[in-house]
Amino acid sequence: MNAIAPTETARRPRRSLGVALIVLCAGAHAPAQEPEAPGEAPPPVERLAEWPQLDSSAEDRAKIDVQRLRKARTEEMADDAELALEAAGAGVVPFLLPGLDREKDAGALARIERVLLKLVDARHTRLLAREFDDRSLAIRTWCLRRCAAFPDPGVRAEAAAALAAVAKRGKNADREELYAASLCAVSTGDLAGLDHLLDYAVDAWSERGGELRAELEAVRGPEAVERVVPLLDAGDRQKTVAGLNLLAGCGDRPSVARVKPHLASNDNSIRIAAINAMRGIVDGDPPLDRLAVFEAIEMAREWQAR
Repeated sequence: MNAIAPTETARRPRRSLGVALIVLCAGAHAPAQEPEAPGEAPPPVERLAEWPQLDSSAEDRAKIDVQRLRKARTEEMADDAELALEAAGAGVVPFLLPGLDREKDAGALARIERVLLKLVDARHTRLLAREFDDRSLAIRTWCLRRCAAFPDPGVRAEAAAALAAVAKRGKNADREELYAASLCAVSTGDLAGLDHLLDYAVDAWSERGGELRAELEAVRGPEAVERVVPLLDAGDRQKTVAGLNLLAGCGDRPSVARVKPHLASNDNSIRIAAINAMRGIVDGDPPLDRLAVFEAIEMAREWQAR
């Protein structure tokens, strides 16, 4: 296991597009919070050093409910088990995680993941990091991806080690684990993961784009831009779109000069990607998924004039 820093209080970054996209695309279910007053600093995140402890009777009940969740024969039984585990709180997570590896039934696995998503949030990143070197591929991958949903520079060393371990396997590396480790590394501010994410941006942006866009905020700056701009020079339409999509999340103000020429493209996909890149770089605004051609042309003109 990797060493984990003791409980500490860390400041959350300001609420941003990245946070919103994390919630939407990674299935985050962070605890409800009171609205922040204008200019008020966000509340600190307490990074837990241990999972909440259950007393013996609650632990016995949790083990029973986990089995009920996995073996539910009716929808009502599954719902009851799910509600009971949610009510018990994050202390049941250590009993749920092994199910990610052991469970073979797709429906039961989906139920386990659904409960985990509701229970695991930003407070638990240091605890998830302990599982980055678990013997189970399924547990490693889930914990890496979930941890990425709550950017925490405090797990950078563990994320970097996990990425190095999976990358070392080369062609034998599991593609989903490589993605999860790369995403987690980037979310901590480690650029090493970005190189591995470029292919996913080209091939699977429609599936993973929101998540990628969110985590790229942690590495926004000239070094990230340097790694992304070769996609713009590849002479390939799909790579150009991917490069612009990535710059929306990691581009800095000087990179605007690389984006602007694409606002004049006759390819509407490239034009929209360029608009979204400008929105992200200049104003920190979220991407626009769909724009009619005439709307995109007008908006591109407005950006060219700025």
